Amino acid sequence: MAKSRRTAVLPVLLFSVLCTGVTWYTLRLLSVVLTWPFAVMLVWFATVTLALLLWQERAVGADLRPFMRRFMAGLVIKLLGSLVLLFVLMRLVPTESAKPMAVSFALLYLAYLSFGTARLVGSMRQPTHP
Repeated sequence: MAKSRRTAVLPVLLFSVLCTGVTWYTLRLLSVVLTWPFAVMLVWFATVTLALLLWQERAVGADLRPFMRRFMAGLVIKLLGSLVLLFVLMRLVPTESAKPMAVSFALLYLAYLSFGTARLVGSMRQPTHP
């Protein structure tokens, strides 16, 4: 019988909607307009988090070594990809938008990193059936 695992699509989608709402509301309070760089950041983090979670959750099993390799590789992929995106966005936005964008980027990175790590820890704790 096949393993029944819950897919990460719905949790990532719901978390992304939450992050989008919080980002929009916070920027509104600070009188900053939600422009295309913020949308790019939100789509980036949702997409990369979903892709990495789907890839990493397939390695959860009795032997933790493959899972740990994927987990560490996922951290590196997300960090380096995010740094490249941040560099590109910082070059493209006007200087007055750079500071709120960089702060939002850092907070979104930490939020999605925490979400993905918590989800993976939860999937490790679920019993696997042979």
